[in-house]
Amino acid sequence: MKYSKKFERDFEWYSKNSNIFNFDGSFEYYNKVGESLIHFEENGVPAKKAFYLYDSQGKIVKTKEPELLRELYKCKGSINLNIKMWAEDRAKGILPKILFDEMVKELELLDWMVEAVEKQKVKYYEIIFR
Repeated sequence: MKYSKKFERDFEWYSKNSNIFNFDGSFEYYNKVGESLIHFEENGVPAKKAFYLYDSQGKIVKTKEPELLRELYKCKGSINLNIKMWAEDRAKGILPKILFDEMVKELELLDWMVEAVEKQKVKYYEIIFR
């Protein structure tokens, strides 16, 4: 299967950082209608393909690597949770730009992650300064 460059970049980052970003408050992963995203089958697809198909097309397929797939979902959920917390801290002034920039370098955050923090902090300005 051919994957986009963006997917390959994100997949590599999630794979590399799943030991660091490993808390999102969930153990099981479901779609919006409550279907489990992780189904094991000995002859299923690799976790990468299952992750891609759900991420890009919303398709749930059986995988032969359920634990790896769970790690990928957990890492993705964890970075999204961290983005939300960093955005709130940036808006409150608890996380100044200079410290955030150091974190970006140390954690090798992707550009879209940094942009998400900066865009979401505006939302928190409205909540904090009402």
